[in-house]
Amino acid sequence: MQVLESPVQTTLEEGIPLSEVTFCVVDLETTGGSPVDSRITEVGAVKYRGGERIGVFQTLVNPGLAIPPYITHLTGIDDLMVRGEPPIEAVIPTFAEFVRGCVFVAHNARFDFSFVNAALVRLDYDPVPPPPVCTARLARRVVWPDVPNVRLQTLAQYFRTAVRPCHRALADAEAAAEVLVGLLELGGRLGIATLGDLHGTVRARGRPHFGRIRLADGLPNAAGVYLFRGRDGRVLYVGKSKDLRTRVKSYFYGDGRKKIEELLAETHSVEGVPCGSELEALVLETRLIRTHEPKYNRRGRTWRRYAYLKIDPSEAFPRIKVVREPKGDHASFLGPFPTSHHVRLAKEALEEAFPIRRCTRAMGPKTRFAPCALADLGRCATPCDGRIDPERYGELVRDLLSSLTSPGGLLEALEERMDRLAQAERFEEAAEARDRLRVLAEALVRRRADRWLSQSGALRLRDAQGRTLRLLGASLVRGDGAGPIPLPCPRDRADELAVVRAWLTRNRVRLEHADHPPAEPVDGGGRLHALLTRLREADRRQ
Repeated sequence: MQVLESPVQTTLEEGIPLSEVTFCVVDLETTGGSPVDSRITEVGAVKYRGGERIGVFQTLVNPGLAIPPYITHLTGIDDLMVRGEPPIEAVIPTFAEFVRGCVFVAHNARFDFSFVNAALVRLDYDPVPPPPVCTARLARRVVWPDVPNVRLQTLAQYFRTAVRPCHRALADAEAAAEVLVGLLELGGRLGIATLGDLHGTVRARGRPHFGRIRLADGLPNAAGVYLFRGRDGRVLYVGKSKDLRTRVKSYFYGDGRKKIEELLAETHSVEGVPCGSELEALVLETRLIRTHEPKYNRRGRTWRRYAYLKIDPSEAFPRIKVVREPKGDHASFLGPFPTSHHVRLAKEALEEAFPIRRCTRAMGPKTRFAPCALADLGRCATPCDGRIDPERYGELVRDLLSSLTSPGGLLEALEERMDRLAQAERFEEAAEARDRLRVLAEALVRRRADRWLSQSGALRLRDAQGRTLRLLGASLVRGDGAGPIPLPCPRDRADELAVVRAWLTRNRVRLEHADHPPAEPVDGGGRLHALLTRLREADRRQ
């Protein structure tokens, strides 16, 4: 029996050749189908490496309870046969050592894997690390439709195994091991060459496209961005991955999503662009999507739906407008918001706090017309009938603009209104007030972060891996000609700014240089943090 020095890490990203992997093919006989209520009656396991058998494990197990008659009829194992056999407590130590460092394999692996790990955990042993390899699922990818079903008996006949399954643990494990060897040999011809390829194949769904796996042959096992191109060279899809080669291969193993099937049908080549850091990959992905607008990237078109709130103090009687482009030298903007629904919620929140006019009619200093119902409700300053002059109205607008920079009072007033509605059991109105408040608060948080990112000029950062990152006006410097991101951020660069902001929020970095020290206003910061924390905790409790 051969035991490895250390366990093999079975993650999708691995590039370990299958010829160097030790597989332990396991089969169990049990008293029933539940690892909680049932017990193991027999264990059979075979270890293979490079197509050669290097170890065998077999034992009957006394389950400590009566074996049901239908199980005896199926397996031939009865209470008398296991009466003098060791209990699972005596078997587990040896079996745990036997399977240590191997990739767990079984036919319909979920059953055997769950029983083994339930026994290991119950007896205070470390469980076998996932994922297991299921020969039934692997067969569906490799030999379908030549083999119409993937029962072990059928596969054993297809591969002409020396041992045929008979519902006894060792015989079934040996048959499954021979089936595994046959599947790996066929899979190698289809491009399944590494442990990562194998796990990707087993986990995939949908129709495989093994004939196109060769498109990933030139890609490195490195982090970066990949581009699927059509026959005319047009970019169809852009994605990112920590392992370009493995990720692209996974598409061809099979994916049940209709759009992926359509994408693969059009794909003629795949291009990979290695990146030096996660942030570089995130930024490059957004830039390529913006440039090429690939038909299979949802974000290739959604940025056109982004919208802003605009307030232009140069007008005689400004109102809060929803606009698609942040244009206007003297105007102030909030956004972009991802959808028209979000921008309307933020607009309603501001109009709830400030009696700004809501009518869309153009107004000069002397324009007059009949007021609407909002005037009688006290929710509009009504410049339309002269109740407020341009100077006093201008003060109201300046208060509104000031609240976007120092929003403590604004948020407090909106939060108090939401709470009053809830206490009055006007729950639908309270929910609407909550949604408006949340959208506005999140937009104000983004606005603050974007301002200090953009206004800090050139930034030099060092990430946790010691890599140097350079930003200029919130834009990652990578030599592709992308300049600083202006404020207000234009729609076509909003996704790029968002990934930079989100990455800096998630990751620890050290600031080594800044043209202007990053800073944001203190006023309102505590209120924003406390409010969003409260709203998110409320969501978790629901």
